[in-house]
Parts: sequence; structure tokens; C-alpha cells
Amino acid sequence: MEAFDFFTLHEKDIKDDIKRLVLADSPSQNKELLDLCKDVLQSMFYDYFHVKATEYAMEHNGNHLRFEMGEGTEQILMIGHYDTVWDKGALPYREEEDKIFGPGILDMKSGLVSAIWFFKYVQKMNLPLKRRVVFFLNSDEEIGSPTSRALIEEEAKKSVAAFILEPAVTVSGELKIARKGTSRYLLNIRGLASHAGNNPRDGVSAITEAARQILNIDALNDYEKGTTLNVGMIQGGGKLNVIPDEAHVGVDVRSVTRTEQERIDDYFEELKPYDQRTKIEIDGGINRPPMERDEESEELFEIAQEEAEELGFDVEEASVGGASDGNFTSLYTPTLDGLGLVGDGIHAEHEHILKDHIIERFALLTNTLMEVVNEIEMEGNRDDGKNTG
Repeated sequence: MEAFDFFTLHEKDIKDDIKRLVLADSPSQNKELLDLCKDVLQSMFYDYFHVKATEYAMEHNGNHLRFEMGEGTEQILMIGHYDTVWDKGALPYREEEDKIFGPGILDMKSGLVSAIWFFKYVQKMNLPLKRRVVFFLNSDEEIGSPTSRALIEEEAKKSVAAFILEPAVTVSGELKIARKGTSRYLLNIRGLASHAGNNPRDGVSAITEAARQILNIDALNDYEKGTTLNVGMIQGGGKLNVIPDEAHVGVDVRSVTRTEQERIDDYFEELKPYDQRTKIEIDGGINRPPMERDEESEELFEIAQEEAEELGFDVEEASVGGASDGNFTSLYTPTLDGLGLVGDGIHAEHEHILKDHIIERFALLTNTLMEVVNEIEMEGNRDDGKNTG
């Protein structure tokens, strides 16, 4: 039975699994709820395959999971996260005529279910896997993957290709061939307080220093190269009759290339006060490297594009500004992202998936994986940990 027909036959079961997982609230910084959601995932693995995923226990974050099928010497990697940005009860689960709404349903619990059903299809159809397929599920992607990054990179180093189950591009359904890298910086500025009326010259304004630094930071934007810096937070001062001795500036940076990301990082490392009487301490740095387009990842997209055509729909590629765990895997192995579901409202109250695209996207993931697992020769992982494109 073809994958499309198999998933169509089990459409109700698929939707039930999505609902079950979405109803298991899993905010990134609530270990109790994360572990309850993890238990739901473990029960799915056990119910379908009579085994549980390998579990990596975390003290403060949710536990990470690793499931595999196949016995080949080479490895294909799928990555998904089960944490969400939503607190418990923040959003209801509901269905409309062509949409299903719920916390994390698009980003990215429906994508997790598509991977589980890939394994279920392989098992039910008794299909051979010439390469081992590993599914890694982490609990902290929404906060930068602080405890899972090392595990993800270790899996990527052992893999000849990685597929990221983040949602496709909003509404259009494009797959993600490249992502910007992300960096964050916090400038903590110290001045000297004094009375603004009686002795203003004795003070050193931290806010004035912050304003000058902000103008310099804004000048670093290079839209032609895709480098953007956003001062998204500024705090300081308090009483209007006091020269402010404290200010804080938060900066979000997005970069298309590692060269640009490192250029901006060097700037912040070397940053000096405009007014030498102030002191500036800088926290933060590079979080995720860019997922750069290269020929090997383009090859993965072309495979997916061909599989989509055989399923009767078109899919295109896109470069996006948001980051994912694909930024990490792409350092070590060819990576294709956006293989999850189609919908809208990521991190918004109208987050939803489109019902009409569920079956085709499940089939697209399955057919693409089967092609790469059994047919396509890949050059393997990148030993130097650097993109080649």
C-alpha cells in the first residue's frame, strides 16, 4: 500500500494522536508538564512498537528522547521538539471546518506525529531500511536548546542527512533550505547618579551612553547581506530628577552567513564606551549558527520536490529568518527543514494546521525518507563541522 493511501485510511487515528499530544501542555520551562508530555510520547512508542525511546534525564528541563528503527551502518536523523511557548491552559484545542487549533499544534507537535507514523508505516508494511533512522525529540528548542544541543550535534556527526520536522513556511508550505543564524547581546551600562537640578555635571548618564550605543548598533544593519540587528529592549533610570546610573540594552541579531555572524560578534566583543566614564558589561553571544544553503542540502530538497510531484502537488524552497535545531545539524550533515505540517499562527493565539494538508505532508515526509534511506547515495557527515556552501 502506498503511503498516501495508508495515511488516508488512518486519518482519524492520526488526528486523534495529534489531539492527544497537543492536549499535553508542555511549556519549555515547566519540567513537571514537560515530563508528562514526554510520558504521552513514550506511551505512543510503546503502543505502536512495544518499546520505549531511550531517555536522557534532565534535572531542570524536560527529558530528551531518542528512538530508532533499522539496522544499517549509516544513519538518517530526524529532529523534533515537544516543548512549546504556551503556558498550561493558555489556548484551547478546537476544530473548525478546515483548521485545527491548539497550543504547539503547528510548532511542532503535528510534525512529531508525522515521524511516529512514518515508523508505523514502515512497520505495518514490513519495509526494509538500508540505513538506520533515528528520531531525536528534545524539550528545550524554544529556549535555545541549551541542554540538548550537544546531543543533537553528536547525532548529526553520525548522520548522512538530517530532516527537521519544524512546520513548513506559513500558508505557502515551502520547505526550508536555509535559516539565519541567531545571536543575542545584553549591554549592561553603568554611569554615575547625581541630582539633575542641583549638580547635573557630577552625574554620568547611562541612558545617554545607551542612546549612543544604539545608534552605532543600528548602523551595523546590512540588508543586502541579510544581516539585521534589532534593539528590542531598553531599560534604565527611574526618577526624572536623577541622572540615571544604570541602563540595559537587549539586541537580537540575525545573519545569513557565519562570516557576518562572526563580524557582529567581534563588534560586541570589542565594544567600548563612548563616554569613558561609563562602564559596559556585555552578556550573550552567538546562539545558533546560520543554516547555510549548499549543494548537498539542495539535493535533499530536490528529492522532496520530486516526491511531492508524484503525490500531485508542488513544493518550493525558501530561506527564512527564524532559527531551529537545523542550524546545529547543518554544521555536520546536509539538512532539510520545514518537513512538518502546513498552517499559520506560530507562537500566536490563532496557531493552527490545515486539515487538507495533513495526509499529503505525512506522505511527503515518508516518501522522502524512504528514498534517502534506501536509494540515494550521500557523501556523509561533514568532519570539519563547517558548511561547504
